[in-house]
Amino acid sequence: MTNPAQPPVKRNTAGYYTTSIAVNRVFNCALALLFLAVTLPLFAVLIPTVMIVNGWPVFYAGIRMGRNKKYFVMYKLRTLPVNFEQQYDAHLVSYRHGYTLPWFSRFMRDTRLDELPQLFNVLKGDMDFIGPRPVRPSVYKKICSEIKAYDKRFLVNPGLVGYSQLFTPHSTPKRIRSFIDNRASKYKKSLVFDFFIICLAGFGVIHKTINMLTRFLYMVMMDKVLNRYSNKRGLDRMNQEGGQVYFCNHNQSYRDCCLEHGSPDGVLVDMNEKHMRIDSDVPLDEDKEITIRGTARIKTKVAKKETKSFFCSINVFMRYDAPKGDMKYTYILEYEPSSDLNRYFIDQYFLKKSLMRYVI
Repeated sequence: MTNPAQPPVKRNTAGYYTTSIAVNRVFNCALALLFLAVTLPLFAVLIPTVMIVNGWPVFYAGIRMGRNKKYFVMYKLRTLPVNFEQQYDAHLVSYRHGYTLPWFSRFMRDTRLDELPQLFNVLKGDMDFIGPRPVRPSVYKKICSEIKAYDKRFLVNPGLVGYSQLFTPHSTPKRIRSFIDNRASKYKKSLVFDFFIICLAGFGVIHKTINMLTRFLYMVMMDKVLNRYSNKRGLDRMNQEGGQVYFCNHNQSYRDCCLEHGSPDGVLVDMNEKHMRIDSDVPLDEDKEITIRGTARIKTKVAKKETKSFFCSINVFMRYDAPKGDMKYTYILEYEPSSDLNRYFIDQYFLKKSLMRYVI
């Protein structure tokens, strides 16, 4: 005896929500109104501050691709010069453009507080709270259109909070972000799950905001109050715990490099997007190009220790005798990651730029 045919299971191929359109719309509008009411005092502080730091206009309005590739205007608090997007149309913003963001603008971007005006996009129906982040048409045409299964995101509204946006830095390659979004879309979603993700994003924003403000106040205290030193760097350095450096030949694998040396050639002390500081006994000549492998021990949210590494080419920017410790020399090295994936590792695990960090 054969079982009667079962009716096909209706499934949302995009996977970002499974409720009806009407229920989803009511949920997003109600939550947007609630968040607008809660963040009105924040807007009252941020808007005049943006005007003082970046001038007029306060808001940025840019064209983005939404559901079914329909164009819409997305709003943000402005953190870049007025014509920056036209000048660097299909590129992600970084220090390599020769423009260093003021601290306040970096703070706004890193904490995602510049995204708050997109609550109005949610009210208009252009966006939902949860979904893949909207993409610029120029970026889609130049970078994303050839990525496998990238167009899945256009089956649903873009989101104020995206899975890849929550767990990866701004500089993450589009292929990695697309993989995370598509992987997340395979699981059944609900309004309860969406609300959990929103709360998780809120926790990440608050945690990042507190960390950056604490770091800023510490620098002001050391400079203005205690007169210990003045921070003139355009990029903030991040201290590294347990970082190790191996000097390798070009095209040499990490395993071969470790077998050849046996022990690390130096200790990674701290780094930013452009430079790193290491202590080493190895004498290096200035302006000598070599390839290094850097490793650092990090902790995930569940307190599990993992080791992440990256490859990059370096130039010796400065060398001086180490004032203390077991190493003879201290180097300031200018580095360039060997690939976009290596840049992602640096931003994610060494510079800790994402709102929520986890190991993939």
